[in-house]
Amino acid sequence: MKKNILYAVLALSAITISGCAYSGSDVPVSDVAGYDSGAPVYSGNANDLGSPEGISSVRDESIITTAYAFVTGDDPAAIADEVEKRSKAVQGKIDGRSVYSDDDGKIISVSLTVRVPAAEIDSFLTGLDEFSTVHNLSQNSTDVTLTVTDYDARISALESSIARFTALEQSATTTQDLIEIESALADRQAQLEQLQSEMRYYSDQIALSTIQIEVGLPDSATDPIPDDFWGGIVAGWYGLLAFFSGTLVAFGMAIPWIPLIAGLALLGRWLVQRLIARRSATPAAAKKPTKR
Repeated sequence: MKKNILYAVLALSAITISGCAYSGSDVPVSDVAGYDSGAPVYSGNANDLGSPEGISSVRDESIITTAYAFVTGDDPAAIADEVEKRSKAVQGKIDGRSVYSDDDGKIISVSLTVRVPAAEIDSFLTGLDEFSTVHNLSQNSTDVTLTVTDYDARISALESSIARFTALEQSATTTQDLIEIESALADRQAQLEQLQSEMRYYSDQIALSTIQIEVGLPDSATDPIPDDFWGGIVAGWYGLLAFFSGTLVAFGMAIPWIPLIAGLALLGRWLVQRLIARRSATPAAAKKPTKR
């Protein structure tokens, strides 16, 4: 009789886990097949999973914000230091920093991956032009509310299932029952830990926005596209000068090769003439009559 009850609980729990994949909001876990009336009700409240400070326990909206900025200045290293200083001032951090130098060891560019609280990203981006020249700036937001809602519901369902199996484990009377319960518990615990890990990732991305900042020297900035007639003429004139300048440079690079190419051409011509002369002499020798 107890074994039949155990199998019934296992079957109902399997139905529960498959049914909690529904991603809509305001989902009462008690309505899912196999749950008792005392099960917790999900209404958009997130479980405390060790998410970064700043994520509320109630998520009306879950937004991941990312941004990209290209700035220039005479001293890229100093600009990067100022970016790092300002990120720490708003409780942010630097996740990555790459420095590039020329052959003389001078720093010509710095690449930064900056994390700042989502509430501070707008003011942080606005302040970049206070110590650098901003050339490109973009910002994107991704709504992951449905994903987070689904994860919350599945985590709540798994936690309820694990609690019931733990209680059932204490009342198991046979070794076979205990083995089956422990196997089911281990499977659900592994699923729960995976979902909690993914939820922590989303919580971190929601709490701290990611900004990729590229810092370069002033001459590394691309000239803007002209937006009027005179600007088009000026751009065309500089383009023409650049073309002739490039042509002269290419011609200058080719001059050292001209004697070598000419020498190889003369050598090739001489070899061809020798070959033709040999072929012409061979038939003439063959036709010469022999003396008797």
